[in-house]
Amino acid sequence: MEIRDIFKLRKEGRTEEAYAAILPMYAVHKGHYTTIAMFWVGVDMMKLRYQQRQLEEAYKIFRSLLRLYTTMDDTDLKGQSALMRAALLVFDHHPGFSMLDFITQWGITRLTDEDWTIEQGDGHPIPSIGMRIVGKVFKEVESKPTVEIALKAAPLLAEALKHSPYNMQNQRYKAMIYRIMGKKDKAINIYVHLIKKHRQSYIFHELSELVDDERYKIALLCKAISAQREEKFRQRMRFTLAYLLFSKDKARARYELDKCIAMRKQLGYSITWEMQNLAASLKEVTPVTDADEKSFYREQEVVLKELAM
Repeated sequence: MEIRDIFKLRKEGRTEEAYAAILPMYAVHKGHYTTIAMFWVGVDMMKLRYQQRQLEEAYKIFRSLLRLYTTMDDTDLKGQSALMRAALLVFDHHPGFSMLDFITQWGITRLTDEDWTIEQGDGHPIPSIGMRIVGKVFKEVESKPTVEIALKAAPLLAEALKHSPYNMQNQRYKAMIYRIMGKKDKAINIYVHLIKKHRQSYIFHELSELVDDERYKIALLCKAISAQREEKFRQRMRFTLAYLLFSKDKARARYELDKCIAMRKQLGYSITWEMQNLAASLKEVTPVTDADEKSFYREQEVVLKELAM
């Protein structure tokens, strides 16, 4: 069998056969074309192993690809792009894999303009490889919001901002860095600008966690809840809103808490002690109606306009 036969098998989707054929060839001859074939068949095999849920085998292949890449001619940098996509897969399947460490060691400036270009899938825009990598990095930052981690992630965000300075996610990540570094006012300012142009529920929710004024917190949570279509994602926000409303309007607090608890039970989530205690305090209170609460949400738009001024 020759190299062209390997690529023919690969093109036909016969990944297992191509892999079985290239391994002995590469073992005895690590030439230009055998190395290229070994790399691309390895990429296919890694994807296949992930599809088959053979996670450790897939991760082992990924590590082999990293070593192999250093010996391969990759003039057009297509191989590098393939490795970046592979790293995204690894991040999603291996909790111990750090995208922050990986891309810091690799060097985010090595990514090409094509790696920062929005892609298309089924007629819908898909974030670029670069933006997806930065997104994974900031998942790590969010889970471990320390100054050390923020400082390590900052240069990666700086590179992303060069390519997409007005991207909403990049602005959120920038606010996250400011928040961790103790510059909450700057973080709030970014979000205030974002809510003028965007209507995603999580933007209002995140801003509600930053502001201190309870009027603004309540208004932002109302907007976050009304902008969120799925009740399962509303339930935690409803509890926070109920807690804030408890001293101001117990009937509304009861409404929000009832909605929260009902959905948590439906999802099979536990009812926390905080929720149980609040429910006990509101036991004798009659909740407002759906129509009344929706009207209250609309009234909060005035407060939001005040915040955005």
